[in-house]
Amino acid sequence: MLTLLLLACTDEPQTADTHAWPEVTPGAPLVGAAEGYLELPVGTPLAGYSSRCGYLGGASKQDDRDSSYATAFSESTGVQTLPQIKSIWLENGDDHLVLVRFDVIYSYDELVAEVTRQLEEATGERLDGKVVITTNHSHASWANFSDQTHFYLGGDRYHEENFRRTAAQLAEVALEAYQNRVEAAVGASWTKDWDPNDEVYRDRRGENDELAVWDDVEPGYGKDPYLHVLRFDTLDGDPIAFTYTFGIHGTSLGDDNPMVSIDAPGHLDTVIQEQFDEHVVVMHMQGAGGDASPSGVDSDYARLESVGERAADKIVAAWESTPTSSADIRMETVSRHIPQLRDTMSVTRDYGELVYAPYDPDAEIDNEVWDGDQIITPIDEFNTQYGGAFCGAGDPDDPDVLIPGFDVGATVYPYSSCVDVEAIGAVLGAIFRLEDWEVTLPLPESLAAHTTASRIGPLTTLTHEGETVDRDLLAGFFPAEPLGMFAEQWRRRVAAETGYEQALLVGYAQDHEGYFLIPEDWLAGGYEPNINVWGPLQAEHVMEGVIEVVATVLSTDVHEDPDPLGWYPATEYFDRDLPTEQPDTTPDAGERLTAFPEYFWTPLDLTPSLDIPSEVPRVTGMVQLAWEGGDPAVDLPDVVLQREVDGSWVDATSHSGRRIDTAQPDILLGHTPDPLFPSEADQVHRWWAGWQAVSHVRDRAGLELGTYRLKVTGERYTGGSASWPWATESYEVLSDTFTVVPAELSVSLEGDQLTVALQAPEDGYRLIHLDGSSRGSNPVVGPVTVTWGSGASEEVEVTASGGVSVGTVSGGSGEDQLIVYDAYGNSGTVSF
Repeated sequence: MLTLLLLACTDEPQTADTHAWPEVTPGAPLVGAAEGYLELPVGTPLAGYSSRCGYLGGASKQDDRDSSYATAFSESTGVQTLPQIKSIWLENGDDHLVLVRFDVIYSYDELVAEVTRQLEEATGERLDGKVVITTNHSHASWANFSDQTHFYLGGDRYHEENFRRTAAQLAEVALEAYQNRVEAAVGASWTKDWDPNDEVYRDRRGENDELAVWDDVEPGYGKDPYLHVLRFDTLDGDPIAFTYTFGIHGTSLGDDNPMVSIDAPGHLDTVIQEQFDEHVVVMHMQGAGGDASPSGVDSDYARLESVGERAADKIVAAWESTPTSSADIRMETVSRHIPQLRDTMSVTRDYGELVYAPYDPDAEIDNEVWDGDQIITPIDEFNTQYGGAFCGAGDPDDPDVLIPGFDVGATVYPYSSCVDVEAIGAVLGAIFRLEDWEVTLPLPESLAAHTTASRIGPLTTLTHEGETVDRDLLAGFFPAEPLGMFAEQWRRRVAAETGYEQALLVGYAQDHEGYFLIPEDWLAGGYEPNINVWGPLQAEHVMEGVIEVVATVLSTDVHEDPDPLGWYPATEYFDRDLPTEQPDTTPDAGERLTAFPEYFWTPLDLTPSLDIPSEVPRVTGMVQLAWEGGDPAVDLPDVVLQREVDGSWVDATSHSGRRIDTAQPDILLGHTPDPLFPSEADQVHRWWAGWQAVSHVRDRAGLELGTYRLKVTGERYTGGSASWPWATESYEVLSDTFTVVPAELSVSLEGDQLTVALQAPEDGYRLIHLDGSSRGSNPVVGPVTVTWGSGASEEVEVTASGGVSVGTVSGGSGEDQLIVYDAYGNSGTVSF
């Protein structure tokens, strides 16, 4: 068994002269929260699957369309859900922590810098190092706002316009959170083993199932079992916002999906926020999601909703149990770019320092990795000057180097499949049409990892053992996809070396470096080690850099400079110009289509229809609307469901008060250009919206009856602009009105056994019931009321079983008919 007994620091932390620095001063917590949505042009590629790159197969390519917003990846074609932006601004009069989470694949350090600059300009506050941008890691959300060259294979070539659009929208939501600040009560809680049956998330990494790391943990750590909640209330006890942190990948939708989606992690927020009777900002933050996959039931978009449904009660229960206090707190947040220089990387073990042998192109590699349960150091197998990729890929018994001739010289797994980054640079240049000056070695973004650490407290905290204590929260924000063992190592090392108990780890934040594994886990091989470029020592080397910040900066009583000697400079990126390809002017934008053209694309192979029925039954009913709109460069149509109330039209809202529109899973949006290509041609842009008559999240089969319509508001280009932002004017489209009526239930009676079901349509895409099917049979919500032909009635309790509801009736003798009503008034009839 590997025993990683980590020695606590015996010397006092070395800090800069402290007499010149201001003291850390406690103060009353102030909290503001806000939310919005990220709007980028349809056509922007989706991130997360390299197979979407045309060079690697072009998965999710729907037709021959192209887009000026895509270079080598397949174009997105519409929206299932708009990426959410959530922000919580915490301060105490002495320091700030600005949390921003948005639903994309990963963060980017230059984005953090630009949002910080905009917030400082707008507020006058000093915020350098205080802004955290983290993501939900959706593999179905917009990409190419990041200029990290080696991650072009994850989301296409960088696009300056999309970067600027993204930064402006994140800053806008964070600024709203700043303006919303009020005096608050804050508290924290931990829950362990909160999803024991893998209903929400599950371990996806089998390569380390036999790996033993700590004496008190069985081999095969599995998924990280912890759930952390940070709760923010008003002084009157009303909820403002809360964060909840655990790791779950955003991969419910596969690489063939072309629709923008917040995927499973985003649908956690979508469902959980609807458990409140008011607007509460609910923010999931990713933990150790690198080896955790989403679970759920059903298929396609309904599966995404099911993950939220399965998690909601558990997470709300954790929130309810979280204590709060308005007592003064101390705060300090600092950021550092941790150097990632191969020959100075090291990781501490009780048996010595793990380091790399100096790079030597003529070295004779011994291919000896282990000495018993210890890693042999120095490590000579990772013999690459600029880093290595794809380490651990392929068959361990017969590994292939993806680019022959550019291996790192080792023949022992997992080093045997490593490809020297020098070769990757040439491949990237060819795929993404890069100039020679755009591919430099070493890759600039690989030389430093942007990290942030924050100390807040003391906070009233409920521990996972059930004890309420006052303790500081120590949070580390990591620029990668942490695995479960990495999170466990972080908690253990922080406690041993700095004294902070139960340190919080947030991943997918600030920057991106691939997967973060401790060295022992990296050496187990598999998929995860092949993305980070600095081998087995990279991740824990960065962890040690963050722990040093905690020990030398956050653990003092002053606000010292986290980089007084200039040892941790930020990555410098190229200055880029805005693209100048102008949008189409689309003079007919706003005209409804009366007939479909020869080619028209809809998601999920839904059957396109322009017939809006006068009556739309719950669940089975569908309304579609198509129109000519604006170029996606300027138009992301806002389609909202409206309801007639007392002769006026009002936007339909959810239980918590949020609009039912294209940002939500209720309404799908699709785009078809004509001609499909090239994007430089004068194109007509046709848009489509589809809505299924299912209530938003709560009471799914009980949508409020009444008269409805769909209203579209869009933008068309008016010409004259040299680059973004483009000059536009608005247009509007209205659907015919329609009446939502109760659904028809299927009913059967055999003896005294009653069976009731609600059949979803063949084109259904919404979750109806966790025990049913979005395109099949579903149980109903009971109790049901049975009315016999004679007029007698009875209430029957029913249970879900195999996609239907079953119960036992007591009457029926001599009756020739019965009518069954579910809890919402949907009904079905059977005659004998």
